Amino acid sequence: MRTLILIPTETEAAPLRAACPDAPVRIAGVGMAATAAATARIIAEEHPDRLILAGIAGASDRSVAVCEVVAVAGERIAELPGKYAVRYAADFIPAGLRTVESNTTNRTGVAASGTQIENMEGAAFLAVCRAFGVPGAEVRAVSNYTDDPRSAWRIEESAEKLAKTIIRILPDYE
Repeated sequence: MRTLILIPTETEAAPLRAACPDAPVRIAGVGMAATAAATARIIAEEHPDRLILAGIAGASDRSVAVCEVVAVAGERIAELPGKYAVRYAADFIPAGLRTVESNTTNRTGVAASGTQIENMEGAAFLAVCRAFGVPGAEVRAVSNYTDDPRSAWRIEESAEKLAKTIIRILPDYE
């Protein structure tokens, strides 16, 4: 089975590339539009059996620790009104990770509405996976709490933890 790892930015991907140069990493871009386009292109051109979106996230729930790596069970686009707030479920959950619900948002600090974390790509990724019939999962490392100033974000440390987790789970999907 061919599994590809999509990561929004090169900064988030760098620790994984350094630790595992042969890891099947693709850059998805930041935000919903970039990630939707990249996911569709990768599916159309590379025909993976499954995809994993991996990146950093902010936590609105303080029971989720900064630098903790979690699996996203489902995503909603935070800014969409009620009847349009579709939940996009992950097709599989990597073993050994706490599961959370997430908001996909265009900016940090959007009201949590029953979710534990937020990011900028997840719902778009899972929607495209669903549209193409390719199983998708999402793994996030919490870099900050949503009310933290940007100067307090622990991006590099979170990306390192994310890389270690991906290296641990990837053999389960090869």
